[in-house]
Amino acid sequence: MRFDKLFSPIKLGKTEIPNRVVLAPMGVSVYSPDDTWPKRTIRYFEERAIGGTGLIISSFTRVHNKLATGPSPMIGIYDDRLIPSHTELVEKVHQHGSKIFLQIALHGCKFGGLEGPSSIYSLNYAVRPRELTTEELDHLVDCFVKAAFRGKEAGYDGIEVHGGYSYLIGAMISPALNKRADKYGGSFEGRMKFPTDIIKGILDKYPDFTVGFKYSAYEWLEGGVDIELAKKIAQYIVKTGVSFLDIASSSSTTTLYTSKYSHVPPIYVPRNTLMPLAEEIKKVCPQTPIIANGAITVPEEAEEALAKNRCDMVAIGRALIADPHWANKARSQKTETITPCIRCNVCHHQLWLGTPLCCSMNPYVLKESRQKLSFTAVKKNVMVVGAGPAGMRCALTASKRGHKVTLYEKRGHVGGMMYPGSRPSFKNDVARALQWFESEIKKSNIVLRLNTEVTPDLVEKEAPDVLVICIGAYPIMPDVEGMDKPGVDSAINILEDISKYRGKKAVVIGGGEVGCETACYLADHGFEVTIVEILQEILKESEITEMKLRLSDLIRERKISIILESKLNKITEEGAEIIMPYDTQMGLSQGGREQGLDADVIAIAVNQKTDSALVDSLSMKVEEFYIIGDCKKPARIKEAVEAGEEVARSI
Repeated sequence: MRFDKLFSPIKLGKTEIPNRVVLAPMGVSVYSPDDTWPKRTIRYFEERAIGGTGLIISSFTRVHNKLATGPSPMIGIYDDRLIPSHTELVEKVHQHGSKIFLQIALHGCKFGGLEGPSSIYSLNYAVRPRELTTEELDHLVDCFVKAAFRGKEAGYDGIEVHGGYSYLIGAMISPALNKRADKYGGSFEGRMKFPTDIIKGILDKYPDFTVGFKYSAYEWLEGGVDIELAKKIAQYIVKTGVSFLDIASSSSTTTLYTSKYSHVPPIYVPRNTLMPLAEEIKKVCPQTPIIANGAITVPEEAEEALAKNRCDMVAIGRALIADPHWANKARSQKTETITPCIRCNVCHHQLWLGTPLCCSMNPYVLKESRQKLSFTAVKKNVMVVGAGPAGMRCALTASKRGHKVTLYEKRGHVGGMMYPGSRPSFKNDVARALQWFESEIKKSNIVLRLNTEVTPDLVEKEAPDVLVICIGAYPIMPDVEGMDKPGVDSAINILEDISKYRGKKAVVIGGGEVGCETACYLADHGFEVTIVEILQEILKESEITEMKLRLSDLIRERKISIILESKLNKITEEGAEIIMPYDTQMGLSQGGREQGLDADVIAIAVNQKTDSALVDSLSMKVEEFYIIGDCKKPARIKEAVEAGEEVARSI
């Protein structure tokens, strides 16, 4: 497919951008004590410029270091001493033909900030903010304007004023959060005064400077910004002379609610999530360039949105974390080589934890200077046992380094747990990642041997120089009566080939991620499903809140029943017999009571176990061996990919 629109130039004000691909402004959670740009963050941005991104918008850059801001350190532009650091970033990006805008912002009463438009309780806030005085807001307008001047002096091609995510400016324009009675509130025009004064202040001095406005066209708060108000905001802001609008949404950051428009849409939400918002704003501001956001990861889908005039540019965040060269690969019509983003939201979760940005598919985020592979001085025969993500990544990297690699897999397909994990329709992004691995293996010099179970005798026969053991883990099946009855199987096997299972009712034993996804998959294939979980809630061990909430949404949408604090007792002719609490006060501590559940299919999703005996017996047959992936310690795709890469580089 040609990407004529995606790679056509566009003018934002007086600034010509070489293509329509925008690196969405994202924090990376690496900060210098003095609020300057760290060297590795500059290198992170530079790599995306090398990869052909047309416009890079910087991370959130604060305009004040004490007022309405989170705790230090952060990236700052509130003092002249910070300008040289910004100039260094700009020059690095410009070397590769990309343009770069500075995003200026303040958190308000979010992420550690303590001040806001009004002193009210809100689901948007962790604490009740102190209300900023009129004089303080006047001062902050001046701080924003002066920050933009410093940005221009540093060489930035433009400025993005950040009014999204219910941060300070977003809260000022929100009827749900701004209850002021002074000139900065009380009416629509009053609420809009703060951002418009900022924009006018910049353009009054530099009328030809490119200035844009990012804001949330949907706010999940009751009485907040909805699409109709968002249209009015857009039309009002455009009159100030802005060169573009960047359309986002605000979703919950402190409470357990899901928004209609998630601002970081995980895999359980369809891609291009916020495109409808951008399209609605485009209709009322047809002459203003509109940047769309929200899980735009596939070049073909981006091209279609641009061709249909739903937006003018596409802001790509996580997909450019996964593959910094997304743009160049799409431009050269080699989209199959783009490392896919699986929208696992591990990257976003790391930022919440205050740790550096990372990626499940790209182990070199913020380590770009280390990504170049060295060619091996001694070519070795490498035997990789197990074609899950750890094994596939290890085989690919070892092969690129010049080793002779043979990859063994006992099943008829590669992928390990990625394969069953990619079967549900709502896991399409994992399916795309698996297709990428398959394509990369096919193009490589790797010898792939499917349907081959590796034994100690086979290892001895092949006599490899290096053995990499990554055989994964296997599902634990409960030791209860009736497990050999038809229709009883592991959730993994059911996910792999659901066509083998017939009936109308299904019971899933285990309410973790695998169990819940299997329940949804069964429901999608016509089964009436019940989940049985021994703990007090499903998805108890899921770390990433947004993923947990969105998967819970899928369960509710499918009307799947949930029975908590209960366990499987035996399999019966009718289905499953479980032990339930006598009452919710005692749980199962007093023995509980028996309850029968009719079921044609019973999926077991309780846990996994490694085959330690096989791992040990294989490792005895070679001098140099490595054990990685789930057979060492069950973990996520991220840890598997990192382990595979690390071992392959050490061989």
